[in-house]
Amino acid sequence: MSTIRRMTTTLAAGALVLTGGSAGAPAALADGPDTPHEVIVEIEAMEWPEYEVGDSDIDIAVAGYLLRYLGHLPDDYELPNSDFTEELEDAVLEFQTDGDIDVPDTGRLDQETWDNLRKEIFGTPMGQGRIGDPVCAVQHSLIHDYDKDITHDCRFGPETEGAVKEVQRDFGIDDDGLVGVITFRAMIAGGV
Repeated sequence: MSTIRRMTTTLAAGALVLTGGSAGAPAALADGPDTPHEVIVEIEAMEWPEYEVGDSDIDIAVAGYLLRYLGHLPDDYELPNSDFTEELEDAVLEFQTDGDIDVPDTGRLDQETWDNLRKEIFGTPMGQGRIGDPVCAVQHSLIHDYDKDITHDCRFGPETEGAVKEVQRDFGIDDDGLVGVITFRAMIAGGV
């Protein structure tokens, strides 16, 4: 994570804590600028799912896309892959021991690891025009966790934006169609 992004995220989070949330979360943290504070608090309280070698779940493929995007998995790592393999464990460990984050090096997709992945990838909300593995991750979750009938083409277009807006409305998030830290946490931690 860049120093500027880390400082901006820290300052924004600190401002939210200091104001007790009375002014609402900054748009970069809340995704939609009109997301009610109580919705943000509820989503932030959701537990991330935890996985380790031998587990199988849709969210594991989502994490695989994100880890490949960050360079912790090789470009030829076959995705989607919902199995937590030893190769994925190595990638998680590599991410956890990256000098830019401070998390226990467990090799598991745990609370701290998910939280740092979402900040690294979705600290700046993602929307139309983006392409690549982070979009693949979002589309995979939309299709398999939320039964959205969209094309899995790794391109964030109107179809993906529409599906994101539907999920945001389901969680009470201001439906701006952008995937930021709040929307991503809701999608993974609140997934059906």
